[in-house]
Amino acid sequence: MTTPDILDLYPELPFILDFNCYSNKKKFFGKLVTVDCPDDNSLVREILSTDGNKSVLFINGNNSKNVALLGDNLALLGKQNNWSGVIVNGCVRDVEILQSLDFGIYARGSCPKKSKKEGKGKLNSIFKVDSVEIKSSQWIYADENGIVISEHEIVL
Repeated sequence: MTTPDILDLYPELPFILDFNCYSNKKKFFGKLVTVDCPDDNSLVREILSTDGNKSVLFINGNNSKNVALLGDNLALLGKQNNWSGVIVNGCVRDVEILQSLDFGIYARGSCPKKSKKEGKGKLNSIFKVDSVEIKSSQWIYADENGIVISEHEIVL
């Protein structure tokens, strides 16, 4: 089921736009885990090192274009550890490698510069993206049409 199909059935659900697909897996969904980590992806590595249980990691980088918060190494780590995908409100890098991965990746843009590693950030944070509240335990459905957020799992 595509995000347009979901919104046809549930028109009240919030959605966000203007995220680009950076992988070979264009469509994915899962229960959300959130992390707020502007310009520092230390926590991203920590989180993706754990068993994702088919969850989706939503990284809030406040749409910063200063650094990339996800690259090929972290994406491979997430794939190996059973994550369904990653959404980055910010940038990714190693785009030519990410494009060949069968692992869901959506982001606002790309940046060749790696992030700081200062251990900053907050797991399970609540934040807004385009006026839509994003928090852990929500469900997310992503494809090339957009990203839909739901408080409950939608049977596809």
